[in-house]
Amino acid sequence: MKNKQILLCVVSSGLLIADHAQALTPFKDNFTGASLNNSRWTVQKIGRGKVAQTSGRVQFTVPSPPTEDDASILRLRNNQPGYNENWEVVMDVGNTVNAGYDVGVGFGISNADDPKDSVNLEFYGKGKGFNFIGITDDADKPNLDISSNPRVASGSMRISFDKTTKLFTFWHDKSGSSNGFQWVKICTFSPTGKGGDRRGNWKMNPAGGRFNVFLFGFSDMKAFGSGQLTLDNFSLRAR
Repeated sequence: MKNKQILLCVVSSGLLIADHAQALTPFKDNFTGASLNNSRWTVQKIGRGKVAQTSGRVQFTVPSPPTEDDASILRLRNNQPGYNENWEVVMDVGNTVNAGYDVGVGFGISNADDPKDSVNLEFYGKGKGFNFIGITDDADKPNLDISSNPRVASGSMRISFDKTTKLFTFWHDKSGSSNGFQWVKICTFSPTGKGGDRRGNWKMNPAGGRFNVFLFGFSDMKAFGSGQLTLDNFSLRAR
């Protein structure tokens, strides 16, 4: 996925055009029910990608034979953080498939008015770690993606937004939420085209711009079973 735009093309096809909300509504999902809550999430499955809420977490799987474009995407319904709010999203992730850049789990933020603008934070597991991808007008420059590898098979990730600086900041924690967070900064991204470690002009509405939030698991020609690619303990909150 680091060198491809499979998921990004799916995003820009209109999947993430969400219902409009007026302000940030804090939201948490620990995925403890028998199945995904359709009032909270819209699910799209690509190729042979499968997703299920089991054993108190979300699990992605791909049965044999896999294809080049297997993915499952969960869009958060209704809750849209704003361009003029301080907020963050946090999530626990696990990846024991050990397939490098070919299998990952993560989440992203897109411009609600133009889904071709988005940022992703992906986790590939112990071999490749965490990776930031920034897209403007459906274009990514993979050679400029920014990675950090603490060499773990599970952990936590975080994206925060500052209403004053207009910067996204991307973080990881190598031991997850169970013992309290020790966040490590990966990089920043500016949707104004100015500042940040990476940047792109998203032409956000300065008076009322909003963002969509989405979660995903993906695979490129790799099959794997339950328990290997997971996410849990998602939250969206003001900060």
